[in-house]
Amino acid sequence: MKLIHAINDLTATHKDLLGLSKQKTEALTNNKLDEFQALLLEEQKLIRQLEKQEKKRQEVVEAWNEEQEYSVDSLTITEILQRLDGEEQKMAEDAAITLTDTITELKRQEQLNKALLEESMKFVQLSMELVNPSIKSMNYGAASSDKLSGRSLFDSKA
Repeated sequence: MKLIHAINDLTATHKDLLGLSKQKTEALTNNKLDEFQALLLEEQKLIRQLEKQEKKRQEVVEAWNEEQEYSVDSLTITEILQRLDGEEQKMAEDAAITLTDTITELKRQEQLNKALLEESMKFVQLSMELVNPSIKSMNYGAASSDKLSGRSLFDSKA
């Protein structure tokens, strides 16, 4: 059945994205930013591929729905499974479960990557604040300018 094939294609691409996501995690934890950027480019290619596969899956479902002569505008996988029989139903159900499990694992992995990125950004922000402190934290103000009596910090006699 074309629908099962379309779901399997989606699953394969999601598994590729999952592998890439794990590589991103490794690159982030090892501070390999060049590798991370290259992985982001590869991820964009896979996302474009995924979009094409999803469009194809939608077309297959629409064509199947027309063949079955049902007048439903949008079908869920549950509705499709209820209309299938025997081995075809089992294969479609297994394919849908595998896809769902892969997507769930991918979401978890990407949440980990997001947390790692946020921690990295906090570290960079803290580092920037330590290297380049703000004017407020330098204790310059009216009280300290009175003590200097108009002399610059670098105006000293040799």
